[in-house]
Amino acid sequence: LCSVRYTGVAGAAFRQEQHRRTVPPGQEETVTMTVTYAEYQPHVGDQDALKLTVAGAVQETGQVLAKELRVRLHTPELTLTLLGPAVVGQEVAIQVVFQNPLPEPLSGASLRMEGAGIACPKPVSL
Repeated sequence: LCSVRYTGVAGAAFRQEQHRRTVPPGQEETVTMTVTYAEYQPHVGDQDALKLTVAGAVQETGQVLAKELRVRLHTPELTLTLLGPAVVGQEVAIQVVFQNPLPEPLSGASLRMEGAGIACPKPVSL
C-alpha cells in the first residue's frame, strides 16, 4: 500500500503484508486488510489517493497474477442553506455546514465566501 500524488507519482510503500493460502478446487479465499486514518494520514496530501497492489503466485504452475486498485480520498462537502428569502438589494442569511470526518480536531481552517454583490470577502477563521 502506498500513496499516489495527483500527478501520478507513487510514494514509498508504507504497508506490506504477505499471506499464504491453500485454495480448494472451485473455492475462493478472502483476505481483508483494514487501514486506519492514523496509518495513512502521514503519507497523503490534499489531492492524493491510495494505491493497493496485490500480486499472487500459483505454486503448482508458477503462474503470477497481479491487480492494482486506486482509492481516491474524497474531501467532505460543504452544505449551503438559505435561511430566508433571497431578495435583490436585501441581506440574506446563509448557513454553511462542514462536518469533520476525521478522528481528530481540525485547526487553522478558514472559510471565505465569494459571489455577486459581495464586496471584499473576508475569511472567517475556524
